[in-house]
Amino acid sequence: MAAAQSPSWQHIAARKQKEIYDAIPSAWIVDKSLLVGHNFTDLPKKCPHIMSKEELFITESRAVDILSQIRARTWTSYQVTLAFCKRAALAHQATNCLALIMFDSALEEAKKLDAYMEKHGKPIGPLHGLPVSVKEHIYLANTPATSGLISWADAPSPHDALICKIFRQAGAVFHVKTTNPQTLMALETHSNLFGRTCNPFNTSLTSGGSSGGESALVAMRGSPLGIGTDIGGSIRGPSGFCGGWGLKASVARIPHSGLSGLHAGMENIIGCVGPMANSLADLRLFCQVALAKEPWDEEPSLIDIPWRNTTAADLPKRLRIGVMFNDAAVLPHPPITRALRHTVDKLRAAGHEIVEWNPQHHASLLSWINKAYFLDGGDEYKSTLLHESDPPVPIIQWLLDSEATTRHTIEETWALNSTRDKLRTAFSLQWKEAGVDALLCPVNASCASAHDESKYWGYTAVFNATDLPGVVFPVTEVRETDTWEEGTVPVQGEKDAMYRKFWDERAAGKYKDAPVNLQLVGKRLREERLLAVAEVVEGCLREDRQSVQKVSKPAQKEEMVQSRL
Repeated sequence: MAAAQSPSWQHIAARKQKEIYDAIPSAWIVDKSLLVGHNFTDLPKKCPHIMSKEELFITESRAVDILSQIRARTWTSYQVTLAFCKRAALAHQATNCLALIMFDSALEEAKKLDAYMEKHGKPIGPLHGLPVSVKEHIYLANTPATSGLISWADAPSPHDALICKIFRQAGAVFHVKTTNPQTLMALETHSNLFGRTCNPFNTSLTSGGSSGGESALVAMRGSPLGIGTDIGGSIRGPSGFCGGWGLKASVARIPHSGLSGLHAGMENIIGCVGPMANSLADLRLFCQVALAKEPWDEEPSLIDIPWRNTTAADLPKRLRIGVMFNDAAVLPHPPITRALRHTVDKLRAAGHEIVEWNPQHHASLLSWINKAYFLDGGDEYKSTLLHESDPPVPIIQWLLDSEATTRHTIEETWALNSTRDKLRTAFSLQWKEAGVDALLCPVNASCASAHDESKYWGYTAVFNATDLPGVVFPVTEVRETDTWEEGTVPVQGEKDAMYRKFWDERAAGKYKDAPVNLQLVGKRLREERLLAVAEVVEGCLREDRQSVQKVSKPAQKEEMVQSRL
């Protein structure tokens, strides 16, 4: 008798995607007429038969405020969890951002937390009743952690990752896991297993990668707090593409054990776990809870540094901010330059000092990290991605063809590590000589890339190479009037020409409604101070927004009067 034939990758992918969709209650499925267009950020408001006004209010609140309302008994954990489950279901139908739905178990856990609160009169921990989403390759006991690979489609997590264990003990409710790219190694969330995840502001654009499911979900307010990972921009890029807040800490600051992925054990360049949210306060909340239980006793590679409650009030009144308008390799698109100039103007107006940063070491750092990603010449990737069983998606095929081309000997990796240390020292000395409190720069050369166009990560990866923390934050959005500044001179090189072409070829609203974020970089292991500087920057931008709103209100009132006449 002939042996039974293994199912094709297409069958495995179809089954996986159907399982996700079928886990959405039928009452939460939206009419297809509501899924026409490009911007779905308002989809929940168009579904009053699914989400009540109170549920909309809950899901548009900050995590810190949700927790306050739960502690005050204004909202129950079940009420909050149900609201976020509904909104996550809507987010998935709009963007394809979910890799696993756990609505039933989440609601059961929420009931238990409410019973605990009722019996003891206090929360079980600092995250009591807060829904938290998890990037798919992070271990969550008895859930798949596939890294977007067909061959790992049903591989269960053996236990909770340490960050999930800490959050579970703190009272978090895990309601979904979110998509990541095939192999994780891309700034585009696309795999044969899950399909493509889109940007909720404009579905012709990517939500980024590798934490692209998280960024899309958080932007759609389907989660108040997400757990992502970053080894070259995988938190900052997606957060920036989707207009959210994201923090990459220095290595060994936040618990990182318990992840699936290729190149396990490779220590030449190490990734990190971090928060993705819609506010600065929620990034702080994540870090405070993550470190409160002294995780270095369970993960010995972590550095024993408790969270220090540094805020803007603890900083000098006059900060010295370095600004990098471009990295001398790829010019950022016009909306990003506009956002940088606007932010610099607001900082100067508030009395802060601005100094221009010379990206003299950036090309060497990027060259080093691109080699460090593929020390084996991409052999593990190529052996895992077989055309018969899991063919590389376009962005991964491009990556393997362009970057994973050279296999390095042990002696060559030693030399590369020596180069890394010299470059880090040179960068650190430049920072010291400049005397800056933080560095302000783009997140990416593009506000959000069109699908399969995320081919440059220099603005984020260099800070993985230097192991400096980076936080990204929203500033503005793309405007129809955005254009290259007069006198802009292209940088010589293939990558700059490619990104210039991406912008110049825009048509039919290619970047319409795309958010524009910026990045702040701080000193190594000084995450608290970096967030305090971000608080100052946010304050300058917020004052500007408030003044605009005050000016616009009388104008709006006058328009209403005129219309009545």
